Amino acid sequence: MADELLLEKVAHWLESRAGAPMSEMRTGPTPVVPLRPNSNDSLRALKIGGKTIVACRPEWVDPLQPIVDDLDPDLLFSMFGAYELARVTLRDGVGIWGPVWFLFADERTWRPMKDDRVVILEPSQLADVDYRFFWHCRPDSLAGFAIYDGDRLAALATVWDDGDPMWEIGMDVVQDAKLRGLGRAVVSAAARWILDNDRVALATTAQFNVPSARTLRSVGLRRLLTAMIGTEGAMNLAPQPLGAPFPGAETRNLYPKWAMNHDILPNKQD
Repeated sequence: MADELLLEKVAHWLESRAGAPMSEMRTGPTPVVPLRPNSNDSLRALKIGGKTIVACRPEWVDPLQPIVDDLDPDLLFSMFGAYELARVTLRDGVGIWGPVWFLFADERTWRPMKDDRVVILEPSQLADVDYRFFWHCRPDSLAGFAIYDGDRLAALATVWDDGDPMWEIGMDVVQDAKLRGLGRAVVSAAARWILDNDRVALATTAQFNVPSARTLRSVGLRRLLTAMIGTEGAMNLAPQPLGAPFPGAETRNLYPKWAMNHDILPNKQD
């Protein structure tokens, strides 16, 4: 029931982001439809509950439809689906990123936690953040919530306006942080601030990012939407799964190095 009420609350926002009327979403074969005129997207495939849709550039509708017809939702909203969609889009310089989970929280779903380590940053402090490392956060945010390890910024969550009633949270924790519970603490503080301002909290994460998904779910954000998104430029690929089933769990690469995909180029920052 809570998810249904939350979905009702965000339905107008979802409609504005869908690229096509949500009334065209189907539980059967996934329709491929043209994006709304003046849309800033190239492609946006959405899955809400059992309903799906692909909205794309008009010239891609016909070549994508037979590909999508051959994919059930589990295949479409997967890395395999991203590669299949890119068979059409990448020839025009658009890669596919996803699947991406969109998670939301309101007062009914939020799980409060208080952590006295969290401080609210001033605008001047937000301006001084090194966003090369805190790259899921934004300098133009409405607010920032941080934890310091001595004088060093160890965790940061920032909040920005993503269109009424949605305020979005971005969060990063430094890789070598020795303190525990940092991400959950700053995300919880950010979500509490959003709800106190009568907005709905939103955060996104990709499926490979296990620590992020666990953090967001732990404070009551619920996944309502899965998306595949067209991105201008090269086909960006996800890294290995992040995190572990539990601290100290042994995880190994199944494939040896020689069997890895050597066609994948390194990040330009490496």
